[in-house]
Amino acid sequence: MVPETYAKSRMSPQDGGREISAVKARASGLGVWMRSIATVIVVVCAPLSLALGPAEAASAHQSTAATGSQWAAQSPMPVISRGVPAYTNDSCAVASSANDSSYDTQWWTCATPSTAAPLYLAYDLSGVPVANRGQVLVLWFNDPQTMQYDYTYVEVHPCCTWKAFGIPSGYTLEANAAPGGTLPTSGWVALATVSGNALHSRQHSLNLSGYNWFRMNVTASVGSTKDYGVILNLDIHDASAGFQDDWIFYGDSITEGAMAHQSLSEFGGTGTWAQLINAARPSNFPAFEAGAIGGTLSADGVKSINGWLALFSGRYVGLAYGTNDAIWAVSPATFYDNYVTLVQAVLAAGKVPIVPKIAWGCTPEILANVPALNQKLDALYTAYPQIVRGPDLWSYFQANQSLISGDCIHPTGQGSFGMRKQWADAMLSRVYSPPTLQLSASTATPTAGQAFSMTVTAKNSDGTTATGYTGTVHFTSSDGSPGVVLPPDSTLANGQGTFSTTLIKAGSQTITARDTVTASIAGSLTTSVRAAAASRLVLASTATPAAGTSFSFTVTAQDQFGNSDTGYAGTVHFTSSDSSSGVVLPADSTLTNGQGTFSATLTTAGSQSITGTDTVTASITGKLTVNVGPAGAASLILDAPSGAKAGQAFAVTVILKDQYGNVATGYRGTVHFATSDPLPTVVLPADYPFTAADAGTHPFSVTLWTPPSETISATDTANASLTQFRWVNISLS
Repeated sequence: MVPETYAKSRMSPQDGGREISAVKARASGLGVWMRSIATVIVVVCAPLSLALGPAEAASAHQSTAATGSQWAAQSPMPVISRGVPAYTNDSCAVASSANDSSYDTQWWTCATPSTAAPLYLAYDLSGVPVANRGQVLVLWFNDPQTMQYDYTYVEVHPCCTWKAFGIPSGYTLEANAAPGGTLPTSGWVALATVSGNALHSRQHSLNLSGYNWFRMNVTASVGSTKDYGVILNLDIHDASAGFQDDWIFYGDSITEGAMAHQSLSEFGGTGTWAQLINAARPSNFPAFEAGAIGGTLSADGVKSINGWLALFSGRYVGLAYGTNDAIWAVSPATFYDNYVTLVQAVLAAGKVPIVPKIAWGCTPEILANVPALNQKLDALYTAYPQIVRGPDLWSYFQANQSLISGDCIHPTGQGSFGMRKQWADAMLSRVYSPPTLQLSASTATPTAGQAFSMTVTAKNSDGTTATGYTGTVHFTSSDGSPGVVLPPDSTLANGQGTFSTTLIKAGSQTITARDTVTASIAGSLTTSVRAAAASRLVLASTATPAAGTSFSFTVTAQDQFGNSDTGYAGTVHFTSSDSSSGVVLPADSTLTNGQGTFSATLTTAGSQSITGTDTVTASITGKLTVNVGPAGAASLILDAPSGAKAGQAFAVTVILKDQYGNVATGYRGTVHFATSDPLPTVVLPADYPFTAADAGTHPFSVTLWTPPSETISATDTANASLTQFRWVNISLS
């Protein structure tokens, strides 16, 4: 089809009121618009005075931004009307051009609608799953035929006279429950009605539950020259998961050219902003409006933002002003205040502001004034961390100056698509990609048992803060000790939160934060926990020492949680329950890194203790209990009575002792008995080998006969030094 061209005009204050002609094509493209706008030294055109009719009904535009998903990718709003059967009653319009995959063609009527002869565009949605056509967002857009969001807008510094091209100014959105297949002629139910519309795009939140058909019935339109018909594309998005993936971009003609619904294929473009997002994330096809108006300043946004937001159902609001502020030499302070008002209005509406840096240009005013304005945007980012940062268009165009047209203000066609891609890439990173969690602590070496603060920040893939993250974070730690205190499950404010944490176990420990819904959204912090101040000494040994034999033991200074206090610098004094001569204890000593190894010698068999006590702080003390065994047998003791009757048995006991007087329980020698009594009737024990059961002591029976006294002796058969004898007085009665 050969494109039909029509004229529009605008007035530039810098051209002395000269009217500029431009053309637009049925198969829309930015080329002719760019060639026209580039001939004007533009004050990147203008704010808006809403010309909205009072009759919009049954379409409540309440934002659900504060509810629902954490980022847009989690709550996609797929287009459900793409390629469904489309119908129109216009004699030459192609209904399917409104919902095919190309945004370079539109439903373009030849006739002009009226109340008596309305023109309609109808979709058969019966083939769409019922679950996907309940709560929907209906979005129609006339751009780029009419580039300006509001063609009637009068700027703070009026720059232009805009013309409308085929905008539906009066229409009703209707639904029908008739079965699919044949366009119904009756039974249409009005869901929303609009009159007096001057915007080039509108969106409506509707509930189509129970309906199979949708129809836009246009009763009036505004246009110029021959464009008094209707020109638009119309998408219906599944909004069952909310309106999180719904966007609008306010700004001046730079944004106007980059974000319009056209592919810019003649400049190497590959699709609209939504199509670029969809190409990267096939599950998402965002709804969006290009809400820019040429010539507008930040003050224009302030003037109109509340009225505009009332018509917007979605979550993300682009605010892209500044070039005209620079051209009109608006002071940085005033510019900042205007942006504060804009951001606060967006936040008050429960939506997310997105603010890019002002684009580079080569006019003296831009070069002189924009850097200071961009500095104010940096301050704005800091003051309002809820802002999602848009692309840095100053850096982009400064690095790609060939993409700026001859007017030194507007991007070329290639530049507009490049800017569009910058917007897509920035949002893919900062909104559509799940964030990670970054944890940082107030100290790298917290003390066991003492609370320290920890900050959790949701980060986009490009390192910026994910201010829109609203997930719930759960905390775990490698320290499972009693007394550990972790934050409760918590949400972050503007992508960040600071929490109190207490760890107990000294050494390397980790704290992990993880989204309670999406486990891949996580982050960890590794910290080195220091012991608290020592509150006790722990003495330990694995030895079972023998009396008189040196053994080693360790002393560790520990805090109340059992951690070694490597910083302990006290002096330890040692005492023992064994006060026998021959006991050897360590001298008063300091520890190295909270630990020390010492030797001691004890001499009294049995349970004995060694106590270590800080010489200054007596409460820092500890005790080691050891079981001291006897040394080897050093003496034999024969215990016998002083007297006995001749011929009567009496008891004797043999006891082996070590050199310290401890019973030599480990003695296993053989004892031989002898006597001075010469009678053959004497009874002596046979040689006796001691066993473990004897534990160094054994009783025996002896019978002697010869008065007045005789000796009895016991001697180790292998070690003659182990011997002893006793005199026993023998009586006859």
